[in-house]
Amino acid sequence: MEGIVIKSIDYKEKSKLVYLYTPLGIRSVKALDVSKSKLGFITTLNQVEFEATTGKLSTVTEYTLLKSFYSFYQNLDKVGVLSPILDVILHLEEDANHTRIYPFFLRTLEALEQTNSPYSILSIFLIKMLSVFGIKPELKKCIHCSNTRIVNFSFKEGGALCANCSAVNEKNYAIYKAFYELYYTQDFNIGVLPLSSKEVVEAIYSYYSIHAHFKLKGYKL
Repeated sequence: MEGIVIKSIDYKEKSKLVYLYTPLGIRSVKALDVSKSKLGFITTLNQVEFEATTGKLSTVTEYTLLKSFYSFYQNLDKVGVLSPILDVILHLEEDANHTRIYPFFLRTLEALEQTNSPYSILSIFLIKMLSVFGIKPELKKCIHCSNTRIVNFSFKEGGALCANCSAVNEKNYAIYKAFYELYYTQDFNIGVLPLSSKEVVEAIYSYYSIHAHFKLKGYKL
């Protein structure tokens, strides 16, 4: 099975309990007698292929390191955005569509590895994951009347508002435009946003705070 290490914790003497995100969801396995030979398996964000015993708490028997994202730890900004990204993965439900989420998570890590704008990658990831939690805002039409002439955005109601249902709000409209661009961007090719990176991330965090069932961990900006 293939997976990405999302965390590992001490488990008895010289062993680790390793949590991996896989195309089937989060999997926890024991890594016994941890030594240099198993550092590749227990290091956070390593992508590995592994075999494990069967049972309630299985033990990894062998593994192959497919890719290491260790270079993240040489960039403080990238380290800062990893915390909320991993937090979102850890809050996924068991019945989530992991076969689709896993490759997106991997592409996010690859995009983050290559970018000079880590907060843009964080913003895209967080916005696109809203649909996974069933809280994606309505961005194509007014949430009240389906009019497409958008002039405002409601955090509380979760979507766009048209000129017939709301007064013009330039700040919220800019947030709407940023959300729209982020959600519908392809392959992380983000266009020019009407807000700064800080304003975009703060707006996304505000939306999560209202609609998500968990509180996102902080980021460093």
